[in-house]
Amino acid sequence: MKSGRRVFAVIVCGVAAFIVYGSLVPFHFGPRTNSFGRVLADGVRISSRSDAVANVMLGVPLGFALLGLVSVDRAWPRRRVAGLGALLLPVCVLFSSAVEFAQLYTAERTCSASDIVAQGAGALAGMGAWVLWGQALTDRVRAVWARADVNASGQVLIAYLALLAFVQMLPLDLSASPAELYRKLRDTVRFAPFGAFDGLNDAERWEQIAKLAKLAGLYFPLGLLAARLKGHIQTWNIARVVLAAGAVALCLESAQLIVKSRTPSTTDALVGAVAAVLGWYAGRVHHEGLAIPFAVSWGVVWFAGMTPVTQSPANTPRLELPRPFDWVPGRPLESGDPLFTLEEVLTKLVLFGLLGVLVAAWRLPPRHRRGAPGSVRVAVVIATALGLAVSSFFESGQRWYDTHTPCITDVLLGGIGAAVGVVASSLTCVRRGGSPARIARPPVC
Repeated sequence: MKSGRRVFAVIVCGVAAFIVYGSLVPFHFGPRTNSFGRVLADGVRISSRSDAVANVMLGVPLGFALLGLVSVDRAWPRRRVAGLGALLLPVCVLFSSAVEFAQLYTAERTCSASDIVAQGAGALAGMGAWVLWGQALTDRVRAVWARADVNASGQVLIAYLALLAFVQMLPLDLSASPAELYRKLRDTVRFAPFGAFDGLNDAERWEQIAKLAKLAGLYFPLGLLAARLKGHIQTWNIARVVLAAGAVALCLESAQLIVKSRTPSTTDALVGAVAAVLGWYAGRVHHEGLAIPFAVSWGVVWFAGMTPVTQSPANTPRLELPRPFDWVPGRPLESGDPLFTLEEVLTKLVLFGLLGVLVAAWRLPPRHRRGAPGSVRVAVVIATALGLAVSSFFESGQRWYDTHTPCITDVLLGGIGAAVGVVASSLTCVRRGGSPARIARPPVC
């Protein structure tokens, strides 16, 4: 971490944005529904303990990060930091009040003084936690990050794991109710592996296969990155890798218990774990890069996995005339839940990023010895062109069926995702001597 304050500034902004989202979703605004003065006059009334707990939990990271932003690495005594927290606490309360005030203009949300008090109490608890343990925790996280910096794959793996957890938790419609958690465990969670396929017709079965293919594509990079790690992990046998992959997949599936619109599944955990193990195996076998035959073989595997994701089942009726192509970028963002759309966008970037990884494994050193200073840039150009071409092919096939919407947005995501895959691959390469790779010099993977 180059700047602790910069990191805490990002955390404060992220937590604030999350609070705004959680308080105003689904963003259906209209005329004001009540008077803010009347709401405050009603006082604190806890009608739902789970909502109160959720609001307290929202305030904790805001208070912790805000006090950390102004006092990290200052070496101030705790009494001074606590006094500064007392001055910043009204800022958190004013922010919560502003968000609650905005709820007066939504039909689905209820403005409440109890939410302001709960978030203020959470911010106070977060500031207290910073006073007691904040600097020590920051130093410990820095030490972990510094160890990961020895091998850039560690940093990329941490970042990607955070991205995967975020995608798995979307659309972030969280619930802290123990009763809802119990009902979900009892009635909704699918414990039988592949039980979701029972009684499905061909179209529904194809949709389930597409879902699992996307999930496998999301977990595969975890194994690839883990295979590049240095140190003790290099000595792990296949049994330990399987246990680690299963633990990660199980934790991410279990986290979906508090997401209302998500259904945890044993099938998803198994598919995710297997995909991560396959990624680790591929990274270990092809640690020196891909020759053209291997690159083509893995490209066929990738293409086969993308087929159920982008195409309709074979028995889908074909349209007499092709559907018009949507040439307006970003049009999918205008329909449906914006965070469901964000999930689709991030997933497509990752899936096409795997195509970029194939290009990087073929073009970048040591497999490709003509590693001129611009080798990464050349690989980015090749991957972008290939991503645009393949995604255009997929989108063109969708014009003859009524199950997908062919649009320029998905074409652009294909090119961007492939380019990101090359850049991420170049970051996990190291030059001779162990220093991080740079575009100016050819990396050794």
